[in-house]
Amino acid sequence: MKNFLILVLLMPIVSEAMHHKSEPIIFYLDMEVAEEKGDGIESFMSYLSKTVKETEPDTMYYKYWISPDKKKVSLMEVYQTNEAALFHMNAFDKAAHRDKFLETFVITNFQVLGNTNEELKAAMAFVTTDHRSLVDGFNRSKK
Repeated sequence: MKNFLILVLLMPIVSEAMHHKSEPIIFYLDMEVAEEKGDGIESFMSYLSKTVKETEPDTMYYKYWISPDKKKVSLMEVYQTNEAALFHMNAFDKAAHRDKFLETFVITNFQVLGNTNEELKAAMAFVTTDHRSLVDGFNRSKK
């Protein structure tokens, strides 16, 4: 069910990216909120979203979801190219909020979907080695 929900949420983004003749790079993270880090979690996520929106023009999609008990968070990010995803990783590595992010969220699952190049894989090695390439599928446009 979770994978179906992800697919439904990504259809418009992937459709737009494919319209531009590129295959998107998708980051999907499942995270737990670290103990005693839950206070202000929603405002921190809002800050992160606003910061990415203002500083990363090639980020197509960046959204957080939180469980009712505020202990689990999912994050989905979509980039049009490897270069845009690499820009995000480099920006994150230098960001003032990097340490707070890593102290607040415990990453339990981090999938990178799309044909990632070696440079992006190397930049992401400290958080994930789970890179998955598209094998098959389709995108149905509304008529």
